Amino acid sequence: MSLAAVQRLAATGRLYPSLILHGGGGEERRQAAVSLARILLCEREEGARPCGECRHCRRIEWPGGEVDVFHPDFQVLERDLRTATSVQAAKEFLRLAQVAPFEARGQVFAVADAESLSGEAANAFLKTLEEPDIRVPRNFFLLAPSQFDLLPTLRSRSMSLYLGGAERPAEKRCAELAERLTASLGERGGVGLLCVAEVLKSCGGWEDPRDQRPWSVAAAAVSHAARSGELPRPLRSALLELAQELLEAPAMRVRGITPQRILEGLVHRHLAGL
Repeated sequence: MSLAAVQRLAATGRLYPSLILHGGGGEERRQAAVSLARILLCEREEGARPCGECRHCRRIEWPGGEVDVFHPDFQVLERDLRTATSVQAAKEFLRLAQVAPFEARGQVFAVADAESLSGEAANAFLKTLEEPDIRVPRNFFLLAPSQFDLLPTLRSRSMSLYLGGAERPAEKRCAELAERLTASLGERGGVGLLCVAEVLKSCGGWEDPRDQRPWSVAAAAVSHAARSGELPRPLRSALLELAQELLEAPAMRVRGITPQRILEGLVHRHLAGL
């Protein structure tokens, strides 16, 4: 189902109460949530939603952006801990779903990083979805890189909207990293391996354990080096295998292993002895 189709369901009041917005980039998911919230809370008739001009449409924005506005019936839950969204934050957030809307005819609740919900927090949402208050229209948006990052029970009680593949890393940035990476491969022994790991670490953005973008950039740079340089076949094959493992590395990061340790370990595994 496309975003346009989901928007039509929202405009006619037929949107499923819980919607998983997954795929695409983080900004794409946030903008999709905002556009749907405007449709759901717009005060105009069905055929004219969203109008973009009413007191609801003008004040529905994702918090923390350039526009400093606020709508009490559009609530966003951001991650409150380093690697997870706690059950305390989830329950406090869901208390607003037990009261009447402040201004609009309904309420919209968006979870920014639904994949970070702890088990208890996810179960709190599950209880709300299983026992909805039918007196007031309420919609819940669960934003995540993949729907499969969420509990099966949450997925089974939600509609899913896939927004497409994540934004590809900038080609120029990857080419620059690949050039530095190729130069580092000329170093021998352990020093060379450390240099390669350091080049990959220079991608930046490693602070958030759930953020997959730095791993994608690192993998793209390694792949670029494997395909563009005049390197021996065994080394090219090893680099492509390294690129694949870099894409799978965020799972290790979430378990508390530092990026530096992961990068050095993967580089040593695939490139030592070549």
